[in-house]
Amino acid sequence: MFDYPQLWEEIGYERKEGELKERHSVTLRRTGGTSPEFLENHSDTDDLVKFVCFDSDEEQARWLAEAIEKDLSKSELRHNDIIVINPDPSTTRTKVGLARRFLFEMNINSHLAGVDTEPDVFFNEDSVTFTGIFRAKGNEAGMVYIINAQDCHSSKFNLATKRNQLFTAITRSKAWVRVLGIGDGMKKLIKEYEELKTQDFELKFAYPTEDEREQLRIVHRDMSPSGHERLETTQKNLDDLIGDIELGNLHIEDLNADTIDKLRAFIGNG
Repeated sequence: MFDYPQLWEEIGYERKEGELKERHSVTLRRTGGTSPEFLENHSDTDDLVKFVCFDSDEEQARWLAEAIEKDLSKSELRHNDIIVINPDPSTTRTKVGLARRFLFEMNINSHLAGVDTEPDVFFNEDSVTFTGIFRAKGNEAGMVYIINAQDCHSSKFNLATKRNQLFTAITRSKAWVRVLGIGDGMKKLIKEYEELKTQDFELKFAYPTEDEREQLRIVHRDMSPSGHERLETTQKNLDDLIGDIELGNLHIEDLNADTIDKLRAFIGNG
């Protein structure tokens, strides 16, 4: 959420209703200049954009491999018309392996950009490109498959970054995009997308105040792995403390009074 509401207009939105001011409701839509309609005039939206949920990694990988095989054999796409993107750069090497194995069994070549190729090579005429989000930036293709999108709906940590990774992956497509994911997180992402479709892809929201925007930044801020570990340890210690008090193994009076006063002050301010 931008601190300067006018930035929405600078990135290609226009106001349909309301005002871009704090505490005001507003409806935004894309302009014709920033989102040309020639694709929609040629193909149905449900053909251009699809969200698909699976029950397991194997089911997702098999569906992906079969879809790519169909792209090459029936839809007349070339290998370099296709990109497969894993949004989380830290898991790409392990997460793409199963789908690539299925493609290999179908005699379809694939490569992991920057790993199986020279650093400056992204596309290959005879091989389908798999990539993480960082390598995908600056490259586009007619068909983009995004895998493991479920983590981009809701996450305990780094949600803003993960949502931006999904956004960046979607914008790599020149025409068709397939957003794939697993489990409940993906079901929620699909629900969000379906709600957006019913609104004709317009954004309707109340513009948050400065304090609300700051709270959003705190809740969704990025954390390092060591920060995650420390937070989880602290959370466990708090859970254990509360459990001991509830069981009567520990009493409030046993704790340092200054610590209790500070904790009450923090909670009260929250």
